[in-house]
Amino acid sequence: MISTTLANTTSALSLAVTLGAYGFVSHRERNYLNVLTPSLLVNVPAFYLFQIVYNNLFGVDASAYSYIYVYATLAVESIVFAYVYTRPRTRPIRLPSVYGYSHLEWLALACLGLSCLLFLPLLIEFKEYVFDPRRIYEETRTGFGASYYTSSACAYLAVILILFSRQSNFRKAIAVLFAAIVLSLHGSKGQVLGIILLPLLFLVYVGHIRVKLGRALLVCLGFLVLLIGMFAATVSLGGPMEALEWVSEYSDYMRNAMMVIDSNMPVQYGRLTWESNVISLVPRAVMPDKPKDFGAFYLDEEFYSGSLDEDKGVPAFGIGVQYADFGSLAIVYLGLFAALRGWLTRVWVRRLQHTRHPADFLMLAFLCGISIFTIGTGWLFPETLLVALFLRFASSLGTGRTYREHIRYKPVLSAQGRLLSPGLEGV
Repeated sequence: MISTTLANTTSALSLAVTLGAYGFVSHRERNYLNVLTPSLLVNVPAFYLFQIVYNNLFGVDASAYSYIYVYATLAVESIVFAYVYTRPRTRPIRLPSVYGYSHLEWLALACLGLSCLLFLPLLIEFKEYVFDPRRIYEETRTGFGASYYTSSACAYLAVILILFSRQSNFRKAIAVLFAAIVLSLHGSKGQVLGIILLPLLFLVYVGHIRVKLGRALLVCLGFLVLLIGMFAATVSLGGPMEALEWVSEYSDYMRNAMMVIDSNMPVQYGRLTWESNVISLVPRAVMPDKPKDFGAFYLDEEFYSGSLDEDKGVPAFGIGVQYADFGSLAIVYLGLFAALRGWLTRVWVRRLQHTRHPADFLMLAFLCGISIFTIGTGWLFPETLLVALFLRFASSLGTGRTYREHIRYKPVLSAQGRLLSPGLEGV
């Protein structure tokens, strides 16, 4: 087993690399709130700080190999993403079909109303848990996905659309608050945090505000206070040590990944990844015999079968899923995947600067880690792209003025090599 000192040192070094990558991207964009901010606000506590706290409270059960492998992989992902994202000569992508900007506020209200209607039957069925939404979350793990997740997706879409509407800031704030209340009844703190991060991303990449390091740290502090407040409001704990122990267990992503590595389970050769991206999309109403242990849930069945059988929510395994699929080559797979995400993120940043359209903002939010689909498994890029194309179509209805993209590549760089224009011209 790895010593606590070596484990903490490994975590700290990986965190330093992650923060260094964030600083590099911030320097290139001249903005300390950027595409990495949503993942940084969530991952630094969950992957690093809570794990270090847990190490010092309870020790480390993982081997030196698994512990170092997990944190080396996180560092590699950060470096690769930052390098690819900041490449100046990223060619844009042209999407088909026309788009417009009509009736965005009405589309937002329609999505918000649909979100409420879809969730209302669940709220009626579990009305005794209205003041304990976490129980609603636990009770709807199987058989309620179509209503639960579609309701969440509509709430996210409502927020995105209202941000791009011509309504006053006050009305926009009311709509965002209402969507946050609806999502809070879903019982997932992560969904509420996503709603809060969307306006932040909007201000940076649509409002073009620039935030220096000091103000960015204040934003992080405010986010931390909000997170603590949400924990305090939804969980009843005893003394400070009990609270610290409970919160530190949110780093189980890392320990579960290490457990998979140390278990020496047979390599699955991509089966879990394939199932997570295919079977997870099929509603149980269409596939009544849909197994519970498909994709990443196979690991839950192997290591936490009791939780899976009780339908009370199951632990996540982080990069343990990729290690189960590809063995020691998982770090290569995840590095290549980080490169793909970095390239796509740069593409959609430039698209959004050009179009200022909610469909492109939806794609950027997804690539920044804020997905409207909260099913918890698979990489739903194709599905999100389909929703974005639908938004383009819906925004062009009922208006006499529509737009079609005519894009040519023309990067403009400063003397220091910083990107000054999005590189997209023409409509």
